[in-house]
Amino acid sequence: MYISVLQRNKKSRNSLQFKRRVVEVYRAEIAQPAHIQHYLHISLTELRQLNRWYFKHRLAPYLYPYRCYKSMKKHNQPAYVKALEERLAATEAENKLLKRKAEAFETAIQIAEKQFQIPILKKSGTKPSTN
Repeated sequence: MYISVLQRNKKSRNSLQFKRRVVEVYRAEIAQPAHIQHYLHISLTELRQLNRWYFKHRLAPYLYPYRCYKSMKKHNQPAYVKALEERLAATEAENKLLKRKAEAFETAIQIAEKQFQIPILKKSGTKPSTN
């Protein structure tokens, strides 16, 4: 049934839709390669090439999206650089704030240690056990 439908479309044999349908019939094992070769006059080599084409262009983008570099959006270079510079400035400002916070906490801990005479900060290096 499927091969007879494909057989009627002799004008569109070079179209992508025809190639896609032939490969889908082949991959779904609806028709054997020998039947496709006999009725549609497509050699086994050409059928294998179509199968590889189908995998590369129809299945691979979904199975391996990290390989599809063509579909990636091209960046507007000046705007992209400007956005990156703004992001860098924001992270540097955040870094300064965090450094000041850390310094303030350190100072508060040192003052508390002096006032209450309790060792709060952990000393570097551990004492060996006496067992």
